[in-house]
Amino acid sequence: MTEMTDNAVVFDNVRFCYDEVCAVRNISFSIPEKSIIAVIGPNGGGKSTVLKILSGLLKADKGKVGIKKNYKVGYVSQFSDFDLTFPITVMDMVMSGTLCQRVRPFCRYTNEHRTKTLDSIRRVGLRGYEKRGINQLSGGELKRAVIARVLASDADIIVLDEPDSSLDVDAARELYNILVELKKDKTILIASHHMSEVLDISDKVLYIKSDSRMFDSPSEVKKMLGGGIVL
Repeated sequence: MTEMTDNAVVFDNVRFCYDEVCAVRNISFSIPEKSIIAVIGPNGGGKSTVLKILSGLLKADKGKVGIKKNYKVGYVSQFSDFDLTFPITVMDMVMSGTLCQRVRPFCRYTNEHRTKTLDSIRRVGLRGYEKRGINQLSGGELKRAVIARVLASDADIIVLDEPDSSLDVDAARELYNILVELKKDKTILIASHHMSEVLDISDKVLYIKSDSRMFDSPSEVKKMLGGGIVL
């Protein structure tokens, strides 16, 4: 298995099957710390499966998944898991990410939780939205609030599965700019169908189609795809 050293994530011969259909088989790759990795590939190729394995939502049938010691993984799905009819503010939603993972009676927020929440809200550009209901947010603002919640949970690795789906051009661009800023102290994996834009902000490209290939040059991948080359 590849040494962790400066890597945040290492997959070693990982396989996962849904019943008799294997979504991914024998995939191996490493993800360096403080980088943005574009995760691309055809529909049904296994991108979401890989991201869910990394996030702990699925368990590999075979192989090893290594995550740097003491690192936490935060997952942002394509669709919001929050009931938008529930009367909760941005502050409350983001602060819920700071609570202890194991629910305990009388687990209450502290000043440290509040400080961490406000800083997370600031980092995603939502300062001033703290008291706004989540049902009053645009699609892009809600996505940023969900990312702020992941930040408040102290995640070191942020996994985003098509976070830019249904966002307009301006909202998506704002999201990409935020991810570039977060890369200063986070490791980010992003799957997206907006490949051109995501490749522009990425450091490496992970191509998933049952197995995996890592490309060190997103710009070269962009040229290859633009030229009609099938990876």
